[in-house]
Amino acid sequence: MALLVIAAAIEDYRTLVPPDRATPTNLAEVIGEYLISSDWTIAPAAAPTPDGS
Repeated sequence: MALLVIAAAIEDYRTLVPPDRATPTNLAEVIGEYLISSDWTIAPAAAPTPDGS
């Protein structure tokens, strides 16, 4: 389901932002906004334990 939200964010971004003003950073921010507004949680990955697991 998250993939559908991400795909929608990308499509909207491509439609609304002129190519000469589009940046990967701005696209990532838009994707994050779409995910958060769709009740997805964005959190950093858990750090590995000292034994590497």
